[in-house]
Amino acid sequence: MNTKRTIALMLTITMLTASLASCGEAGKKFHGKPSKNVNTSAGIFHPEERQSDYITNLINVCSWKGDYEYDPPIAGSELNVYCGIHKTSEGNEPEITLYIFEDDNRYAWDPEDAVASAVGEVRHENSDSIHFCLDLPSDMDTDDYIFVFTDSEGHVDCMYEQEIVASSGESNAMIPVDKPVIYMYPEEDTEAYVSLNFEGDLTCTYPMYNEDFGWHVTAHPDGRITDLEGGRDYNYLYWEGISDIPDSFDRAVCVRGEDTAAFLEEYLEAAGLTYGEIDDFITYWLPGMECNEYNLISFPTEEYEQMAELNVSPAPDTMIRVYMVFTALDAPVEIEEGHELLMPQGVTRTGYTVVEWGGSEV
Repeated sequence: MNTKRTIALMLTITMLTASLASCGEAGKKFHGKPSKNVNTSAGIFHPEERQSDYITNLINVCSWKGDYEYDPPIAGSELNVYCGIHKTSEGNEPEITLYIFEDDNRYAWDPEDAVASAVGEVRHENSDSIHFCLDLPSDMDTDDYIFVFTDSEGHVDCMYEQEIVASSGESNAMIPVDKPVIYMYPEEDTEAYVSLNFEGDLTCTYPMYNEDFGWHVTAHPDGRITDLEGGRDYNYLYWEGISDIPDSFDRAVCVRGEDTAAFLEEYLEAAGLTYGEIDDFITYWLPGMECNEYNLISFPTEEYEQMAELNVSPAPDTMIRVYMVFTALDAPVEIEEGHELLMPQGVTRTGYTVVEWGGSEV
């Protein structure tokens, strides 16, 4: 073979190899153009030619950074995505991967361009589901992103659009405020309005809270509360919500789980609660605290009063509000000097008294 033919053949082979490689790279892309008749399920949309049909719906998207949950998800946080799936037998689950891409309308993505990715973990519990857990990069810009779910063959099962923000200032650290209950002890039967100015969202109230005026009740000296809208008697008014909770542990105490009940008895009595109110508090919170090795406990009540202003008309002579924040620990922590939790001092109940307690676990 002469030199010219050899060079030409080598060039042809090189060009063909490059072309095949280029096709191969293109073949790796995920294509997921949405169907014209999009049938969304909890925000999920499916590709026009769906070759993988495993995920049924999106159950939850939650983003955690430190002790706080963020909505929308925040850059640099741990992202957890839960999806419902068609029922499969254990050991026969397909491998589904979640890729996160910057949003565009081409609906074709190279996996190497993914911002983050994770293989799902299938759970067979009360209902079958799949869980994806991944760390979002800290340098992400605030934008809409596309979650692309693919099978092991690279077929797009479904897609989901989700906003991710660059900083906590663009999101909300939302934590449940659990079971605040309001007791009322007037010296005589008293018709009253009770309302909340809450920096968050109420998730449950009992009796029903009226957004226009709150609760309209008659409070009795024996502690009974008659809801004038429904006519029933209650031992207390109940509400729950989610909010960006105050700086939780500026003043705190670290307590062994087994010593939690004794500590709470001492603190709550000093705060002015009666034995009955203390019993209600401890029996609600203790099951989730005494089983921990340690609990870091704080009572940021003043900050709580700013977050959840309680309005009672006519105004009581004494109002006591107790709000606890705690987190479970595997080992004790040392509280810096000047940041120890202080016991309440000089709390007395005189005249018409309103008491509220609640808390949050973070």
